[in-house]
Amino acid sequence: MQFVLDCVTTVLTAILCFLMLFHKYEFKKNIGIRITIISLACVLKMALTFFQIPILNFISSFLLILLIVYIPYCCKKTTVFIYSFLFLAIALVSDALGVLIVSAFCRNTILETLGATNLVWHHHIWNWILQIFFSRIVALLIRTKNNIRIQWQEITFYIIFFLFQCTLFAYVSSAVQEYVSGQFIIYMMLGFFCLDVYLVYILNKISSARDAQRRMNLMQQQEILQLQMYQELQKKYNETCGIAHDIHRHIASLTALIEKAPNTQAKQYLDDLIIDANKLTPTVKNQNAILEIILTTVSERCKNENIQFDLHVDNFPMKFISDMDMTTIFSNLLDNAIDASLEISKSQRKIHLVLRKQMGLIVLRITNNCRDQKNHKVQIYHSSKPHHSGIGLSNVRKAVEKYDGIMCVHQEESQFAVSITFLDL
Repeated sequence: MQFVLDCVTTVLTAILCFLMLFHKYEFKKNIGIRITIISLACVLKMALTFFQIPILNFISSFLLILLIVYIPYCCKKTTVFIYSFLFLAIALVSDALGVLIVSAFCRNTILETLGATNLVWHHHIWNWILQIFFSRIVALLIRTKNNIRIQWQEITFYIIFFLFQCTLFAYVSSAVQEYVSGQFIIYMMLGFFCLDVYLVYILNKISSARDAQRRMNLMQQQEILQLQMYQELQKKYNETCGIAHDIHRHIASLTALIEKAPNTQAKQYLDDLIIDANKLTPTVKNQNAILEIILTTVSERCKNENIQFDLHVDNFPMKFISDMDMTTIFSNLLDNAIDASLEISKSQRKIHLVLRKQMGLIVLRITNNCRDQKNHKVQIYHSSKPHHSGIGLSNVRKAVEKYDGIMCVHQEESQFAVSITFLDL
C-alpha cells in the first residue's frame, strides 16, 4: 500500500510541476518526444521508490523535477535551477506538513504517525492537497510572461539557503520526532516555505528591474546610433546642397549660351540636367538642419511608398531641443506613421504634419491613417504593430517631457494622432 501511494504522489508531483510553468514559458520543439522522456523518468522514479531509501528518494525526486522544468520549456539554465528548487521545496514541505498535521490531529508523536499503517492514507492525502494548494499559489505568483533574469551568484545563494533549510529541518525533526506531535515543526516549515516563496518573488523583482535597465540601455544605444546616422547624413546632405547650388549656376550659364546660339540637342541636354539638378535640391527648407534632413528623407520615402505626405511647417529655429531629441521625436513618430500606412491600401495612405509657432507655443501634430483597431485605448507602450512593444513612442514621451512639453496620443477608428506642445523658449 505504501508503495502504491508513493507512486501516486510521484505522478501528482510530476503533473503539478509541469503545470506550474505552463502559462509562463513556451514549449521546445518535439514536445511529444520530450513528454515521453519525462514519463519514462517518472516510471524510473517510482521503481526507485520501492527500495524506500531516503537519500535515494530525495535525489531522484530532485532530478525528476529538474527534468520536468528543463526538458519541455524554453527557459535559461539559471531559471531551471530556481524553479526546480522551489518546487522541490513545495514537495518536501507538503510531505512534512502532511505527517505533522496528522500527528497533531491524532495527538501522536511523529514517529508513531510514520509507523502506523492505518494512518498512511491520511498523511498522503494531506500531502496531495497541500501540493495542489502550494503549487497553484506559486503558479499564480510567477504567471507573468516575462522571463526571469538572474545571475549565478543569486542562484548560488538560493541553493545554499535551501540546503540550509533542509539540513535544519532534518536535524530538528529527527531530534523531536519521538517526543512531540510536531506543532512547532509545522510553524517552522510554514515559515521556511513563506521565505522561499518570498525569495523567488524578490528574484523576480530583481529580474524585472534588470530587464528594465537592459531595455533602457538598448533605447539609449538606439538613440545614439540614430543620431550618428543623421549626423553623417547631414554632412552628405550639405555637400549635396553645395553641388546642387553649383549645378544651378552652370545651368544658368548654359541657358544664356543656348539663347545666343539655339541648338535642339543642347536644349534637350539642358532640360535633362535641370531635372537631375532638381532632384538634388531639398524638398523641405528649415532653419533646423536635422529637422530639414528628416523631413526631406521622409518625404522621399513617402513618395516611393505611394503615401500622401502633407506638410505645413513654419520656418523657425528650435535651438532649445538637442539634435538627439529632435531625431528621437520626429524620426520615431514619422517612422511609426509610415509603418502604419504600409499596412493599409494605397488609396488610404496619408500622413499630415503640422508644426506651428503661435501665442508663445510650439505645436506639433502628426496624424496618419491606419488599420481600424478594436481597442482605441492607447497604453504607455502603445503599438499597433505585431511583436512590437511601443518603445519608440515611450522614447518620444521621455524626450518631450525633458523640455516640459505635453504629449497627447489619440486613436479613433482608422486614424492615429500625436499632438505635442512646447513653450517657446
